[in-house]
Amino acid sequence: ALFPEAGAGEEDATDGAATRGARASAPHGTDGGGGGRPRWGSTAEFILAAIGSAVGLGNLLRFPYMVYKHGGCAFLVPYALAVVFLGVPILAMELALGQVAQSGCVDALAAMHARAWGIGAAATAGAFLLASYYCVVLAWAWCFLAATWQPMMPWSDGRAAAFFVDDVLARWDDDDGTSGRPDDRDGTDGAVAAFERRGLGPMNWWLVLGLTLTWAMCFLCVKRGAESAGKAVWITVPLPYLALFVLFFKGIFAPGAGAGVTAYLGTIESNTLGKGEAWIDAVAQIFFGLSVCCGAMPAYASNCPRDERCGANAVRVAVANSLTSLLSGFVVFAFLGHLAMTRGVDVADVADGGWSLAFVVYPSAFASFGVPGGQIFATLFWVAILTLGVDSAFALTEAVVCAVCDRSSFCAANRGFAAFCVCFCCWCLGLTMCTRGGYYVVDIVDVYVSRYTLTIAGLAECVFVGWVYGAERLRDETAVVSGHAFMGKGAYFPVTIKYVVPAALATMLSYQIAVEAREAYGGYPRWATNSFGWGLCVVTPLSLACVGAARPLDVGRKFCHVGGAGARSAGSYSYSLGVSDEGIGGWTTRVTDGIRTLERGEVEMGPIGI
Repeated sequence: ALFPEAGAGEEDATDGAATRGARASAPHGTDGGGGGRPRWGSTAEFILAAIGSAVGLGNLLRFPYMVYKHGGCAFLVPYALAVVFLGVPILAMELALGQVAQSGCVDALAAMHARAWGIGAAATAGAFLLASYYCVVLAWAWCFLAATWQPMMPWSDGRAAAFFVDDVLARWDDDDGTSGRPDDRDGTDGAVAAFERRGLGPMNWWLVLGLTLTWAMCFLCVKRGAESAGKAVWITVPLPYLALFVLFFKGIFAPGAGAGVTAYLGTIESNTLGKGEAWIDAVAQIFFGLSVCCGAMPAYASNCPRDERCGANAVRVAVANSLTSLLSGFVVFAFLGHLAMTRGVDVADVADGGWSLAFVVYPSAFASFGVPGGQIFATLFWVAILTLGVDSAFALTEAVVCAVCDRSSFCAANRGFAAFCVCFCCWCLGLTMCTRGGYYVVDIVDVYVSRYTLTIAGLAECVFVGWVYGAERLRDETAVVSGHAFMGKGAYFPVTIKYVVPAALATMLSYQIAVEAREAYGGYPRWATNSFGWGLCVVTPLSLACVGAARPLDVGRKFCHVGGAGARSAGSYSYSLGVSDEGIGGWTTRVTDGIRTLERGEVEMGPIGI
């Protein structure tokens, strides 16, 4: 059965919970001797993996342009506030859920309330969609990397945009047979009109090859969970930083770099602080940049022992993510300044964000260094793109695999098969984005997942934890279970989770709905936005959340026997996650070896003398 524990008898539930409790207390690199959850080799390994999940293409391609767009240093004010009052609390909450419950987000939320599992399922669906299109973008990067070492780079004659649109994407041409920049939309008269008339079209074999290569790498990283991912992150996380530092020192000393850096952080336009768009973009940057509310962080944290300092780990990951974004901005704008100088234009004429920055502007900048210098630096850039992307892709994949293995004992016992099935399903969805109209599918899924799927899932998760379960309760219980202080004893964590984060996400969601109401996104045909946007990215995850509310999921309670000075002075105590839901069928409790479990219903969590 998909939910094998829902109908488990008393003895089965008790034995299963006792086994899970033993595994939960196992040290790094072990599974408690029961062949259960794979473990990270060390705290450093987990931190590397979490940083790899959080740091992705958005740090390199989106953040620098947001700083430039919103007044340089002035944008760092709302961004810093978003990190402190949104990013760190929600990241700490997700790490605590996974670590204390020793489960992915679906089971962790179900352990808190039997009707909350649908929120985790909706977030996991978002991870599935993100991974599917993310790997297609990496397939584009494989094509550029392969073309870099031709005798003459294909974009060295100033046709970077044409190479990306015509050769890599093979996108439908517009009515006059020419192609512009990849994000140009000329309404009903341009390339979008061709997409509307011709649909997805045939697949491009070179993109399918790049997609297959990317998913093969992801499979190798997730097939044994933390054991395989832990080995991979020692390569995939340091490597992009090495490439970025080399590019930084090359770019910062290139002619014209000063103008680019000045455009990036050398200006302070304080009037942008009065514009709501800057605050919305700051919230969006940190919310999506930390890979929260998509199931990745709880899945990673579930492979840690319960005594990890999850609050301190959240701060470390958030700081590393922000510093990477700042470093990326210097790299990006140093090269933009050099490109502007070689063309004899202002930085504003070459500054761009999104896919155009990576696949049009940057190749043009590298071409200005000639051969072989341009090829060397281009190779470093594509390696950085690929490793940053693969880290995030296999973290998203792990979120889905973790949820499946938590729910199915067969998948847990055959994790490699489960990982292969998840990767194969994502690969199949990605094939629609390797077609001649696939760029538009990538664009639609990217926008709708970020605007709606993850925002709604994050809002629901914070409201549930903050108001239904209790943010204070989660804070206090995490501190007792881990044996370490969690986010302090003051009001910071409860207030941010209950008020600040929901208000910020609700405001962002309202703004996005208002923008969509004024004008349909991108002028795309209705069949495309309805199927790939609203249907796939909004209706499907919301349906999972509704099913979760209607169909309670009864999981074996995961209690942790707590020792230490505090416990010794007050006796022996057990802790769990769970709130009462008497409507499910009453309370049935068994106690064995300090592990408290339920056959049906849920129990208030807190110290219970046994």
